[in-house]
Amino acid sequence: MKKFLFVFTFLTGLGMYAQNHQVKVDLFDILVLKTLDVSYENQLNDEASLGLSLFVNFESKDTSFRYNEDFQITPYFRQFISHKGAFDIFGELFGSLNFGEKKEKKNDAGAVIRASKNYSDFAFGLGIGAKHVSKNGYLFELNAGIGRNLFNTKVSPEFIPRLGVSVGKQF
Repeated sequence: MKKFLFVFTFLTGLGMYAQNHQVKVDLFDILVLKTLDVSYENQLNDEASLGLSLFVNFESKDTSFRYNEDFQITPYFRQFISHKGAFDIFGELFGSLNFGEKKEKKNDAGAVIRASKNYSDFAFGLGIGAKHVSKNGYLFELNAGIGRNLFNTKVSPEFIPRLGVSVGKQF
């Protein structure tokens, strides 16, 4: 009986906050760069939201263009600034726990040595974007931002990008 009461209370609580949860996937990353970027966002009110993004890079290491990061966890806060046409414009403050491998080239007595080092770092950054949510709860989002790694900058890249063209569903 206690389990039933817990499940009933949990589902009732979710129902009270209907239309506040969004799940998105970044189409640009999947189709062009062989990476997966999935996000969950909770709309706090009409002006602000909190979210968490998970990024995994599946591109091979020897590809000519790829993200440096192999894995990222990115919590973010969004403040909606204005409404232009069908889009809500927002500013974003984010942090990014990122892991990857950096290829180094060192010149020692005329010889070029190629070495790779794994890194982990935390970046803090800012971004902007626009989001459209349809009457049925489907959404389209564009965002761009840049963050600066703070702790392991001798190995990790100094800056990390945050770009996205995402689609998803609000429930």
